[in-house]
Amino acid sequence: MKRKKMSIVVLMAVISTWTFPGYAIFGLTPFQEAYQKGAEARVVFRVLDDGGSPVQGATVDVFFDMADRSKGRRVVVRTDTNGVCVAEAKTKGVLQIKVTCDGYYKTKDEICFITMGHEHEVKNGRWQPWGMTKETVLRPIRNPKAEKHRIRGYKRTKRLDEWLKFDLEQGDFVAPDGKGKTSDCEVLFSWDRGLGNKYTGMSVKIRFTDKYSGGCYVSKVMYSDFSGAYTFPSSRELCSEFYYFVHEKRNNETGELVEREARKFDATKALLVRSRCKIDPVTGKLLECHYSQISDIRFGCDSDGIAFLVKSFFNPTPNDTNLEPKQ
Repeated sequence: MKRKKMSIVVLMAVISTWTFPGYAIFGLTPFQEAYQKGAEARVVFRVLDDGGSPVQGATVDVFFDMADRSKGRRVVVRTDTNGVCVAEAKTKGVLQIKVTCDGYYKTKDEICFITMGHEHEVKNGRWQPWGMTKETVLRPIRNPKAEKHRIRGYKRTKRLDEWLKFDLEQGDFVAPDGKGKTSDCEVLFSWDRGLGNKYTGMSVKIRFTDKYSGGCYVSKVMYSDFSGAYTFPSSRELCSEFYYFVHEKRNNETGELVEREARKFDATKALLVRSRCKIDPVTGKLLECHYSQISDIRFGCDSDGIAFLVKSFFNPTPNDTNLEPKQ
């Protein structure tokens, strides 16, 4: 029995020395060890404006996160005349970045070596590629004019399959359904209350009924404090109706989700809107209108009915295409 125990001890000692590309078979890989204990990371930051020119004097604030967050390190550096600066510290592989500069909108971003793939591994206690370049765009503050309505929570209604008027300036239904005053668009909610194996869920339709009114999507500049469009484009074709939905199918006995379909508002895009159009009765030409920008649309349903939320910027000046919100 003693000899058998001795053999097991010797075997374990031998196994502990076996290695695969440079580490023990039962030990941590360099990648795992870097995540738990940290490895050095060096990043070269290049800060540009939205025209591609370097931004001098921008502050790059980087938090090098660790598995024990209290051991993480914050490094603050400034860009030189070429818009370049370097930050270096130990990290588990996640860097949280904030870039600011007077006259520009703040940008937040992140670097995650962990999800970059096998080429971004750990060598000699350093995250690879050592000295990688991270490009960040700062958007200039130009001419903020549009009003950003104050979000006061979801607006609720029990009126289904009826077109309700909605005020984008107030972010509410028009009276008597809410506190809105002027209609920019109409909204229709449908809610399938089907039970059993039927789909259950809801849909939202938004339509613009006035001539010349409508909306178009534009891509956002992600990570910026102001990610939407500065102005309403003059050459874009407008759509008069938009449709969003969520439908779910659940097991009749267990309630387990079996299937789900959804078309929600795309977080990478903004919806630019022209509304409140006044038309010359003789010539049929557009005389006056207002422009707004929708950054998000959310909706849901429960036993109390429909909950609806719209985040938008509204320019109160007629015919002014500026959609940059006041701070």
